[in-house]
Amino acid sequence: MIATVTLNAALDKSYQVENFCLDKVNRVKDVVAVPGGKGVNVAKVANTLGREVTASGFLGGSNGRYIDQCLLKLGIYSDFVWVKGDTRETIAIIDKGQKTQTELLEPGPVISQTESESMKIKVQALAHKSNVIVFSGSMPRGLEPGFYAKILQIAKDAGVLTILDTSGQSLSKGLSAAPFMCKPNIDEISHLLGYTPSSTSELVSAAKHILENGVELAVVSLGKDGALAVTEKFVWQITLPSIQVVNTVGCGDALVAGCAAYFDKLNSNPCGLDIENALRLGTAAALSNALSPWAGEVKNHEVKDFTAMLGVKKL
Repeated sequence: MIATVTLNAALDKSYQVENFCLDKVNRVKDVVAVPGGKGVNVAKVANTLGREVTASGFLGGSNGRYIDQCLLKLGIYSDFVWVKGDTRETIAIIDKGQKTQTELLEPGPVISQTESESMKIKVQALAHKSNVIVFSGSMPRGLEPGFYAKILQIAKDAGVLTILDTSGQSLSKGLSAAPFMCKPNIDEISHLLGYTPSSTSELVSAAKHILENGVELAVVSLGKDGALAVTEKFVWQITLPSIQVVNTVGCGDALVAGCAAYFDKLNSNPCGLDIENALRLGTAAALSNALSPWAGEVKNHEVKDFTAMLGVKKL
């Protein structure tokens, strides 16, 4: 089983408007609300790929209840720590005519000491019934930046394969717990190192810097330029076919979900060849996500087709 931990889940709302204007009354043509947050997106994709998934993290209030109900309808087990505050909303104001998207992101609830301790207990329970646990997304208020490192260590002590996908201090401190896999994008790895890698060799060096923390697999997502994956012994470069991109939000989450799904299927620590196949599945899922208007939505037939089309080579 795969478990996902989303510490700052969200209810993602999209407002469709025409001729959006600042400082004016704007009429909304259509509203869509879906469960969001990076780990929730991972859970949705892994579920579509046929894996048994439990989504966890923090939820609260009416938004939390809505997310909980939506996940259950999708066939995803929901096992969250419930908090006093309300789960945040993220609002995207989309004007197709002007080709603009304006985003408003709420900060989310403040997590208490009692609630954070409950999360540690929850992760310990999840670890005893999971093959893979994915920790991803931003840190809510009330938690120290090193909280990911603490719950990662709990999962690792139970022998679970762990994946980390976050940013900023949460990333730098989380790496100290040496997750099996880390998936920064180019902006996140640049922030981590203090400079932006400008060549493939610099990207490889940057990824190997992450491995110095004890991470076994660093996957750097590069948008339309594909991805670069590095272990102690191997480097893979993933190149993408040309597609008509509809949406880039959630593509990194889909990549993580595909890798997690493959590792879960193995039910053991993967070897080099298996990592290559995991990268194929993850990247194919990311491409399928890019064809959907909604983050965390993939189609299995697209994933199958893209898996055969991808270029994955060892450098």
